[in-house]
Amino acid sequence: MSKTTRYPKLKGELKELAKELKYWKPKRKFDKRGNYTLYQINAHIWKRKYEFRHKHIAYCQLRGRLRWEIEKPALDNLPKEKYIEEIMSKHGETLCASTQKSV
Repeated sequence: MSKTTRYPKLKGELKELAKELKYWKPKRKFDKRGNYTLYQINAHIWKRKYEFRHKHIAYCQLRGRLRWEIEKPALDNLPKEKYIEEIMSKHGETLCASTQKSV
C-alpha cells in the first residue's frame, strides 16, 4: 500500500525551504561566513523563515487543521493573512470559514 501525499508541490516547497534554512543557519558563525556579511546571511534566513511559516500554515489548513492548532502567535507577530490566502489559492484551494476560528 503506497502512501500518497496531499498537496505534494507545497510539501516539496516546504522541504526545500527547510534545506535552505539548514544551509544558511550555520553560516552565521564567523569562521563559516565566507564572502557573506552577517547582514546578508540574516537576510537570507529571515526571508526563508517568513516564507516557510506562511507556507506551513497554508499547508496545514489545506489538510484540515484549524489555525489555533497550528500556532498561537503573539499579538505583535500575527501572520499575513493575504499571503496565506495567495498560497492556498495558488495550490487550488480557498480558505474556508471554519479554519479561521481563534481560541
